[in-house]
Amino acid sequence: MKKIFVKIRDWAEGKLRGLCAGLSPKKRVTTIAVLVGLFAVGNFYMIFRAIHDIGREDAKQEVIKIEPLSIPDIVPADTLPERKIREMEEFFNQFNK
Repeated sequence: MKKIFVKIRDWAEGKLRGLCAGLSPKKRVTTIAVLVGLFAVGNFYMIFRAIHDIGREDAKQEVIKIEPLSIPDIVPADTLPERKIREMEEFFNQFNK
């Protein structure tokens, strides 16, 4: 796999060198400056477009409503002994103080 990437890199490097070899140094600098400028304009356009779209109404997502769960009682309250009910009430009432 690594050999394939090395071959592709070498091939691309050879093609770029071949294209740039025919240009004078002044034309190379001009070409590089133009390409950097185009990439910068494209980059800034995407950044500012994303910032602009953050607060738009049509970009807001819909809030999904979740219905409350109905939890079945595993042990009905009337089957608990009175002592256990008092212990549980005392335990929970200590947090209300």
